[in-house]
Amino acid sequence: MPRTRRRKNEESGIAVSDGRLRQLAARYGVVPAYVDEGGVRRLVHDESLRRVLSVMGVDAQNSTQLTERMREVRSGPWREMLDPAMVVRVDRLPRTCPVRLPVAVDQLRQITLVWRLTKEQGGVLTGRSVGRRLQVRARTILDGLRHCEVALPFPRALPLGYHSLTVDASGPRISQRAAMTVVVVPSQCYLHPAVMDSRRTWGITIQLYGLRSVKNWGVGDFRDLKEMIHWAGSELGADLLGVNPLHALPPGQVSPYSPSSRLFHHSLYLDLEGIQEFRDASSVQEKVKAPAFQAKLASLRRSPTVQYEAVERVKRLMLEELFRLFQRHHLARKTARARAFHRFVRSQGEALQRFALFRTLEEQMARRGKVVGTGSQGWRSWPLEYRHPDSPSVKQAAIRHQDRLQFFQYVEWQCQQQLQAVQSAANRSGMAIGLYKDMAVGIDPGGADSWAFQDQLVAAASVGTPPELFSPNGQRWNLSPFHPRRIRKDGYRLFADCYRRTMRACGLIRIDHAMGLFRLFWIPDGLVSAQGTYVRYPAEDLLGILALESQRERVMVIGEDLGTVTPSIRTQLMAGGLLSYRLLLFEQTARGRFVKPSRFPTAAAASVTTHDLPTLRGFWIGRDIELKSRLGLYRDSEWLRRDMVTRARDKQALLDALSEEGLLPAGASREADTIPQLTDELCRAVYAYVARTPSRLVLISLEDLLGDIETPNVPGEHAYPSWRIKAGPPGTTWEDWTKLVQVPMMAQTISSQRNRG
Repeated sequence: MPRTRRRKNEESGIAVSDGRLRQLAARYGVVPAYVDEGGVRRLVHDESLRRVLSVMGVDAQNSTQLTERMREVRSGPWREMLDPAMVVRVDRLPRTCPVRLPVAVDQLRQITLVWRLTKEQGGVLTGRSVGRRLQVRARTILDGLRHCEVALPFPRALPLGYHSLTVDASGPRISQRAAMTVVVVPSQCYLHPAVMDSRRTWGITIQLYGLRSVKNWGVGDFRDLKEMIHWAGSELGADLLGVNPLHALPPGQVSPYSPSSRLFHHSLYLDLEGIQEFRDASSVQEKVKAPAFQAKLASLRRSPTVQYEAVERVKRLMLEELFRLFQRHHLARKTARARAFHRFVRSQGEALQRFALFRTLEEQMARRGKVVGTGSQGWRSWPLEYRHPDSPSVKQAAIRHQDRLQFFQYVEWQCQQQLQAVQSAANRSGMAIGLYKDMAVGIDPGGADSWAFQDQLVAAASVGTPPELFSPNGQRWNLSPFHPRRIRKDGYRLFADCYRRTMRACGLIRIDHAMGLFRLFWIPDGLVSAQGTYVRYPAEDLLGILALESQRERVMVIGEDLGTVTPSIRTQLMAGGLLSYRLLLFEQTARGRFVKPSRFPTAAAASVTTHDLPTLRGFWIGRDIELKSRLGLYRDSEWLRRDMVTRARDKQALLDALSEEGLLPAGASREADTIPQLTDELCRAVYAYVARTPSRLVLISLEDLLGDIETPNVPGEHAYPSWRIKAGPPGTTWEDWTKLVQVPMMAQTISSQRNRG
């Protein structure tokens, strides 16, 4: 064993080693050293590297295992005739494709390669190459046998899409076949003509659960969304309406960014009165009209925060009844509606079958005492025979509980139908883009996708962040990441499906933590955030597939690139056609001045703030600082003092920026410390500032549109009612908001500034 040199992390004092372990980690994309937000290079401890490798399925706990793993990682590619997948740009198709053969170079003349490329949309290309004409690209000796890599001529014209390449190699001592997924992708994501031709495009972002209305059942639903999108488009002139992630959540979870599945939807948002079975059944309608039922709904509507569990109980009971009606009147009679349901189920494939099966088993396990929910192990605490979707016990359960599977399939059917109706309403309202969906960065480790696709998701590690200025202990998000090698081995099918399904029935998606296309910070179970490290992803492949799905669905993409995103990553995201996400509160120069509107990038979505930051009015009064102090989030009084000093400076810088742009309202003070609260006029001036940017999109949160103080979320703080706060003045509904004077005035301000010049 070669002698290993040792270094010392100057910041932490932890001894770390060089050598084969760090080389092995790097080969698997596990970063052995990274630079934190303060510019300090952090060397990752050996034990952390071993733990990250272990959750990836790579055991390197001792010298013997390390030697074996190094041998495997070097020889692995040579044992495969073809790579599992090849992602190529349509404007840069390669001339050749690498093929690895267990033959010596002097034996090539006896080898024949026959290839067959099956196109996604039909049609086949074939070819034949003899060994003596093949270019040798590399050679090696493996297990005493000579191998060589040759360059197989590649088709020069291929359409966009997912194709399959099969190669047969034959000769005196060889007869083998291999297949590879070939993905031909465009250079960039889709850009809507509306954002190319002018600077007028703008929209509103909302937290759907927080919509108050006189009709919903205590939580904003798809009926509210459809009616609000019509109002925003027809009355306010907005071109899009953005919503929080609509993913299915685990029981007990309220954060829309901690999904059980990114493929399917949260039933809580369903408009039950819009389902055909409700409209057709007078008995159900009478039950809902009953005084006791209406009193319950009124109580849920009046609550200043969303009562998730209570709303879920009421809606679930009604959904069960509607499904029984569907079974009796349609499935049993094999009506046209039943046939439409069966077509939907078939169109969703195995993914929906597994999702429905997971939800069914989740219920069964809860009844047995294997309670699932926030902070639990979920399916990893189930009896062993139910922990894999392909086990005999799971297959038997699918047969026994077929009716229950159909219930969950029926619920998803309704979700997709209602979302399609929302996008149709957006189109009718004159919106250029329509619905804009947000997408979470990972999956709950005990959730449906983690169980259904456990060979491609890593449940034993969480995505998070290293220690940083505002999170000195780092953050653990309790989200499972993709396994970078295994998603490639599967031809990126799951990755593509996640984005394809999110892009349906909308005009734009926002990818939360878009840095995850390049790297994610992994924290193995049992370790704290400081013991994690970054894991790299095949970014060029992932960006290409994202662009392909975006162009096919004609859906634009925003890449949330806040935080510790490197300039290189941000440049690559924008080069791929993703819009950058730029917040005024973060756009400051090194001297603390706010960046001028003209200096904002064109390829961006610009706003003032977002759901994880204070609202504009909350920022001005220091509501976030007050909350952090009350919740004990400051290390000491010095940290509190520092934030107060910084906020005072930022408020003055904001006033100075408005003044320099000629946007300060007449008669307004030039001194920030003389303005206790932002007036409606000053709020409009701030958004006019952002609306002047050349950025392709400008966004305003519903909270800022209505003048709210409270933010939807305080990250990592359980004492705050994150994801529960309803929008708007207390006691009002969105029907009242349409009559507020400041709302159309804000919309007019943004529209007029977007159309300047």
